[in-house]
Amino acid sequence: MNPTMRLEVITPDNEILDTETGSMRVLLPDGWWGILPGHAPMISYLHSGVIHYNKEDQTRYIALYQGTIEVKQELGKQTHVLILTAAAEEGDDLDHVQTLLEQQAARLEELAKEADFEFKQIRLALEKSLQKINVTEIGL
Repeated sequence: MNPTMRLEVITPDNEILDTETGSMRVLLPDGWWGILPGHAPMISYLHSGVIHYNKEDQTRYIALYQGTIEVKQELGKQTHVLILTAAAEEGDDLDHVQTLLEQQAARLEELAKEADFEFKQIRLALEKSLQKINVTEIGL
């Protein structure tokens, strides 16, 4: 039996994947890396893109929206690869997972715009309140 490693992909909302794999390829800031069981410990930033991994002699894909990857060796256990990301999709059809991720990324961008707008409204209300306090303290 070939050695395997644990691959875990987690978003703030969901655990996307928790599986065993014999190998994976990931795009890091300095290029494509292959990760195999027994890989040296590391932590890195991940660009948006696609991770390739093998499961039962089939290539599968994880499209992700930025994040971090940690590879660690737990004493007496197998290699553990942990990926934390804002959004991810997993499947065996590369085009499909990329399309789903693009939809998620668009939703995240829209939510970020809404949050920014709300923050600006709250800040403006706070500034107005502080101005009223200053005016009443001065007695104007």
